[in-house]
Amino acid sequence: MEASDYCAFVTFQEQNISPGNPFTGGRTRRRATTGQARLIIALLVVLIVVVATAGAWLIWGRGGDDDSVTGPVAASSSAVPETESEAQPEIDSVALLENAQVDSVNPAPVPESVEAWGDYVKNRSWTGMLRVFELAEASPVTEEGGSQFRNTMNHCGEVMYLVTFRSVNENVLLDAQLLDAAKSVRAHAELHDGWMLGTNCELPQFVFVSSTDTSNLGDVAYDVTEYRQSSVAAPAAGPAAEPTFVACDDGMLTAKGRYSDGSWRDTPECDTEQHRRAVRAEAVCGGPYPPAGATQAEYAALCGGSSMPMPLDTTPAAPVPSPVPSPVNPPAPAPDPGPGFADPGYDPEGDTARGESE
Repeated sequence: MEASDYCAFVTFQEQNISPGNPFTGGRTRRRATTGQARLIIALLVVLIVVVATAGAWLIWGRGGDDDSVTGPVAASSSAVPETESEAQPEIDSVALLENAQVDSVNPAPVPESVEAWGDYVKNRSWTGMLRVFELAEASPVTEEGGSQFRNTMNHCGEVMYLVTFRSVNENVLLDAQLLDAAKSVRAHAELHDGWMLGTNCELPQFVFVSSTDTSNLGDVAYDVTEYRQSSVAAPAAGPAAEPTFVACDDGMLTAKGRYSDGSWRDTPECDTEQHRRAVRAEAVCGGPYPPAGATQAEYAALCGGSSMPMPLDTTPAAPVPSPVPSPVNPPAPAPDPGPGFADPGYDPEGDTARGESE
């Protein structure tokens, strides 16, 4: 074999081509190329599936994971209010009002303005602001619109007032007071905020106590709720109706009647014969002596006594007039004063001397 033939044989062996059939090696190479193409296509399909799966997970699967992640967060955030509610239990405003002492000043917790509690029904409410000054008199709460707060001395308790308050400047300490109609302090407490429960016979007011900063004045924000007893409560809604007559007071000396708004007015229904008899009996029987014009029969009928006491006559007696001189009744001569008194020049010693000499 020549060298050129040897080189060709080696080349055919390296290419897996037999020297007798030069076309066999071509089919083998074509089969290898087809298999590689199928493998590449399969890999591409797998890659597409993987990418699609990853995209689906990013779009939908991640949202589910977010829900699962945020679920515990929401649960933990909802647990915080439960903890706070355990630390600060819900305020039972009705129980606070029903258990509070009448005419009292109380610290927090502060009840809400409920519609009804006990025998009382909410009638109206308003808010206000007042200012207190250091070393000054108390500043009272005012009515709605700024008029004077209506406190009286009659029928205390028919109306109740819930006054909630706070010092706008937390550094200012207040003395919250309830003042009665006689200007006496019924209840008080030194607080920054709190609430009062008083009747229609007390006036809420505030005094500047002290300040932890340089303030010498302070503002007080307050809310007032008026409650009335159910029997005399005015309607909570609708136009205000005229107060209605409730009853007469037989203990009064005037024909006045009590009305549903707590006021007293002259009432014809109370000017009865029984009332007039009671007024007359008070005049005839109420003093140590009956008035002028009272008779024994009237005294016996009204007072039940057998004899009517009469006052002693303390009128001084009239002086006896002196007789008037006249010719018919001449004046009486003056009495003789005695010897020597008629003569202005009378000298007793001289007379004695003259008598001795004679």
